[in-house]
Amino acid sequence: MQIFKAKTHPKEQQRQQLKLVIVGHVDHGKSTLVGRLLYDTGSLPEGKFEAIQASSKKRGMPFEWSFLLDSLQAERDQGITIDTTQIWLRTKTRDVVIIDAPGHKEFLKNMITGAAQADAALLIIDAKEGIREQSKRHGYLLHLLGVQQIAVIVNKMDMVGYDQKIFNAIEKEYRAYLKSVGVTPTCFIPVSARDGDGIA
Repeated sequence: MQIFKAKTHPKEQQRQQLKLVIVGHVDHGKSTLVGRLLYDTGSLPEGKFEAIQASSKKRGMPFEWSFLLDSLQAERDQGITIDTTQIWLRTKTRDVVIIDAPGHKEFLKNMITGAAQADAALLIIDAKEGIREQSKRHGYLLHLLGVQQIAVIVNKMDMVGYDQKIFNAIEKEYRAYLKSVGVTPTCFIPVSARDGDGIA
């Protein structure tokens, strides 16, 4: 199922290109979601998954899907995304440029730079933490930047026992907020990026 419209690539009339930015509050699972998506769709470069596994083991850390994207040493040490990361994902019908944007308010300028290039956005909200200041700020900025195709991903549903009431409450509150700033979201999707539920 395709939830976003893509632009036709000028060199290949049959193929479309979609620039998709991933935004949301810090630690809500943006990089984890993208890392898991790339793995589950077989889009990682050969040996990348194994290299991250080995690196995690060497550091004595559990494997983190976000390490597939957070390639800067400083990001791994701090556990945050500092700069935008662009990754190509090729599906049967189109090319997707995934832009993983930072969630910290200190790096808001970098988030805006990434989002300004996007045709569509995935806005991530942690099911356990709920809607935060950056969740609202990012929704508003996407609207200001003219990004009209926005899907809201309610992540970490495993942390709340896949509770439908929690998902419904987040959807109701955030849909009302987006409406107040002139945004109509494309859809709300419950997922567990860590476990891969609802991703690929």
